[in-house]
Amino acid sequence: MTEAAPAPLAPGFDDGVMDATRCFRTILTAMARPAGILDLPVRPPAPAGLNAGVAAVLLTLADADTPVWLGPGVETPEARDHLRFHAGCPLVDDPARAVFAVLPADGDLAPLDALSLGTAEYPDRSATVILKADGLSDTAGPWFSGPGILVRRRLAVIPAAADLWPRIRANGRDFPRGLDWIFATPESVAALPRTAKVED
Repeated sequence: MTEAAPAPLAPGFDDGVMDATRCFRTILTAMARPAGILDLPVRPPAPAGLNAGVAAVLLTLADADTPVWLGPGVETPEARDHLRFHAGCPLVDDPARAVFAVLPADGDLAPLDALSLGTAEYPDRSATVILKADGLSDTAGPWFSGPGILVRRRLAVIPAAADLWPRIRANGRDFPRGLDWIFATPESVAALPRTAKVED
């Protein structure tokens, strides 16, 4: 019996350096302006399991020194092959070893409990969560305040797991330890660093 041919590898950035630079600036701006929704400057083809936003974030941030964990709902052979080839990042089966953890925003977020929160001495050793979403809105969802937000700003993630916002609210209690969050749709990104506070 002849084995089925592997699925063709989705291409990465058209211009690796320039596209990654433009995406990096967008992600950096998203982190500096928590809960702000920014259009992706580049929308690379995405393999099965990911979307253009998640693919762009990982192709920009992941490398040989940043282990990536792909959770249920995003982990596919195509996604693994894509990241190994284009980003050269190690893919780990244990989320506790991950620098970046990827999940659907409406999926089971319980595995995030295993992620590194860093330490008081080395808070930078925490993980970053990348959540795959269909859409983002600034007219619904919780209100946020904190550094980078002039007064307050609203953000909704569509769709979202019921425990997403309680997790993010609890995330700030151990500052400077904690997770950073990036939300990626096919067209846009938003971020919530651990400094962002969910308002009551």
